[in-house]
Amino acid sequence: MTHPAAADATSTEAADRLVFQIYIRATPEQVWQGITQTEFRRQYFFGSTFESTLEPGSPLRSHGPDGELWGDDVVLECDPPRLLSHSWRSLWDPAAAEEAPSRVTWRIEEQGDGITKLTVVHDRLEHSPATARGVSSGWALIISGLKTVLETGTPLSGSRG
Repeated sequence: MTHPAAADATSTEAADRLVFQIYIRATPEQVWQGITQTEFRRQYFFGSTFESTLEPGSPLRSHGPDGELWGDDVVLECDPPRLLSHSWRSLWDPAAAEEAPSRVTWRIEEQGDGITKLTVVHDRLEHSPATARGVSSGWALIISGLKTVLETGTPLSGSRG
């Protein structure tokens, strides 16, 4: 999936690792809320939910707009509002759902002047080729959508449910 606004995010790719960075006019706390609160997430992450206590080792579940289970993952690290790392399984795709879990790390860094740098690393993809194919273009749309919602209060079309 490609969207014109996806150009806002920069990325680097390797066979087992995707890295995306974007600068957002928001505080680290606002970015954290955008990532971890369902009311924000639904606006930029294809209408999905976010359910977790965020304690390392606890479940992190997401459901699609129709209630189907999209992710049944585990929180690996959590340091609000700076870092969230969790396992990732693309349960909406039958081929990807059979693969080994990969990992997503959200790193939030204050830059000053009301700007925050968000880096999303999706790695451990070496045994998950269907997952890698499925998320490689999706992450740019997702983080660009997060930026747009936080800066304007309006979602990008195509990134919400």
